[in-house]
Amino acid sequence: MSNKYKETESPVVFLKNEAARQRWELFHRAIAHAKQSNNDALDEADPNAIDAESIRPLLTIVR
Repeated sequence: MSNKYKETESPVVFLKNEAARQRWELFHRAIAHAKQSNNDALDEADPNAIDAESIRPLLTIVR
């Protein structure tokens, strides 16, 4: 029986890849959470905001 592994089959490489994947997943979840809390804070700070998705930009023409 051989103890030689291909580089991609090595248990150490697999663990490093899995750890890196988990870190990236956690990073993206943290970014999504930060965006959501920022949007929630902005909505709470603006008493006139009804629904951020239903509000259209106000366009005024000044002459």
